[in-house]
Amino acid sequence: MLNRIIRFQAVLKIITNQTATALELLARQSSQMREAIYQNQMALDYLLAEDGGVCGKFNLSNCCLQIDDNGKAVLEITKEIRKIAHTNMEKHMGWGLVV
Repeated sequence: MLNRIIRFQAVLKIITNQTATALELLARQSSQMREAIYQNQMALDYLLAEDGGVCGKFNLSNCCLQIDDNGKAVLEITKEIRKIAHTNMEKHMGWGLVV
């Protein structure tokens, strides 16, 4: 039984690390996409300045571009996920496990 628990813990650590890595990559990509979108919006507004920018050109009354950057929050969460995954099992004596 103890061997199964140890194997399960190892598999869980691998899955947790892979999940955290995927979340980190997505958070970085999201931040990069946000930056690129804002750059494109600025370029379009510059090119369409005579018409009032993108909003003026297309007569849009609610034309505020706001993209929240949650990348930092996601990176903090992944740090916590990794910390939890690397917690020594001996600290969890309350689970009835003695390793």
